Amino acid sequence: MTNRITQRIQIRFRDTDAMGHVNNAVYFTYFETARGRLFKELFKDKEQLQNLPIIVASNSCDYLKPLFVGTNIIAQCYVSRIGDKSFTITTKILDEDGTVYASGKTVAVFYDYEHSRSIRIPEQYRTVLKRFFVDE
Repeated sequence: MTNRITQRIQIRFRDTDAMGHVNNAVYFTYFETARGRLFKELFKDKEQLQNLPIIVASNSCDYLKPLFVGTNIIAQCYVSRIGDKSFTITTKILDEDGTVYASGKTVAVFYDYEHSRSIRIPEQYRTVLKRFFVDE
C-alpha cells in the first residue's frame, strides 16, 4: 500500500484566467479535492468523517510552472508532519510524466468547536494519520 493519495483532475476552461493559464486561486480547489479524497481514505466511517474535529489553520502554494487546459494532471497528497495539536498535508500537482507544477501545504488543527480552542490530536486519529505519513 502506498501512503500517498492520487486524484486525477481535469482542467476546465473556467479554471483559467485572462492569461490562458490556470488561475492561482484554483490550485487551492485542486488541493482541496485531493485532501477530501485523503480524508475519505483515512476515515472510512461516514459519521466520523462528517464530525472530524479539525479546522484549517493555513494553506500555502508554491507555483512552479504554469498549467493550461489540455494538461492531464494528478494531485498527489500525503501527511508530511504530525505535531501535538496539528498536522500538515502536502499536495503536489503533477502531470502524467511526473513534472511538478505546484506544491502546497495545508496545516489542519484538531479543534474543540464547543469551547473554541485547539486540542491535542486524539490517539485514535494520530494512528490513522500515520497510515499516510511520508517523511520528507
